[in-house]
Amino acid sequence: MDNWREDATCQKGEGASSTLDLRRAFSADVHMETIKTHRSRLLDRPHLDWRAYFVTALVAGLTTLIAGLVLCGVVLGEPGFILRVTASLVLGPDVIPVTEGSTALVLLIGVLLQFALSFAYGLVIVLVIHRWGLLVGLVGGVLIGAALYVIEIYALSFFFPWIYPLRNWLLLLTHMILGGLVGVVYELLDKYDLPYPASGA
Repeated sequence: MDNWREDATCQKGEGASSTLDLRRAFSADVHMETIKTHRSRLLDRPHLDWRAYFVTALVAGLTTLIAGLVLCGVVLGEPGFILRVTASLVLGPDVIPVTEGSTALVLLIGVLLQFALSFAYGLVIVLVIHRWGLLVGLVGGVLIGAALYVIEIYALSFFFPWIYPLRNWLLLLTHMILGGLVGVVYELLDKYDLPYPASGA
């Protein structure tokens, strides 16, 4: 009888130990799955909406171009100044003075470069402010636009020395307008800009 009781006790102990092992294994599997899911979401988080980026860069580039033309026309009396400065990156400093005349080629190259820079700067801004919300998009975009102006003036001057003497608040303002527009418009159009983690995930 005593042996039977001992065997029953051992079996109960083994059963309890087996159940405990199963629970531990299940908990470990759940924990690992949670970690994998979390890592997967972190990797998915920087996903960009390229359609929103394209529309944003186009809208921001066009708006900034119009704002720059108006500001230069009102303040300097020469709307084409901003296009001359931009075109000089390809054509050289000879196209900047007003005496050279705003030929169609200079203006066309200035417009094309303006949009090219808008797309390049827009991508930088979008990568930084992506999925941080509308307010951060606006403030961060403006600040990054100002930072890009500083980089443009002081870094590009090494390759284009005539750019540095042309630094002024008009160019700074157009960069800040571009940055703010990119931040706001992208956040409004970004279809992936949902609360993180997404509900129901």
